[in-house]
Amino acid sequence: MISSGEFHTIFKPRTVGVDWRYAMCPLDIDPRRLGPFEELVERWHRRRGAGGRLPRRSDFEMKDFKGWFGQIFIARVEREPFNLRFTLWGTQLVEWWQVDYTNKTLGSQSLDPEAWKSSELRYFQKMDRAPFIGLTSGRLTQHDREFIKVMAVDLPLSDGAGISHVVSAHIKVGLEDEIETLLPDCPFTPV
Repeated sequence: MISSGEFHTIFKPRTVGVDWRYAMCPLDIDPRRLGPFEELVERWHRRRGAGGRLPRRSDFEMKDFKGWFGQIFIARVEREPFNLRFTLWGTQLVEWWQVDYTNKTLGSQSLDPEAWKSSELRYFQKMDRAPFIGLTSGRLTQHDREFIKVMAVDLPLSDGAGISHVVSAHIKVGLEDEIETLLPDCPFTPV
């Protein structure tokens, strides 16, 4: 007979680290330096208000994301505790991740939801404190899809009090591709 301690050891839940990279770019970066994300970042720039304020979620319509349908998410920032809740999770993202995060929180559908608190959640908290255009890249290991690697640009939106939403556009990249090789002219700082 197996004791409860032995059972837990034999059937211990699988944990997988988060193998993603995070970087920040200045808000006023020249969109041409962001390669495949140039057009989307240019649209984001055009929506910025007087004094360089961040665009609001209401500044965008779905047609603004033409060419990115299926490859974007929109997340609403929740506070106390800080988290992101996805209000839109594109169909291509569902195919790549094999999960639909719509109306779910960051990492909640992954193999180890707690792992996201020390990586991606901290990245978005940093974006909330001092907004920047973000770049992320990583394999979908947390979803048993380690053979897929994506890169994304994260664009903060604000209602005037910190960031209120994040729009993120993703592309599938080669497993060996890195931010530096795909965006060689992009000045970024690792987070």
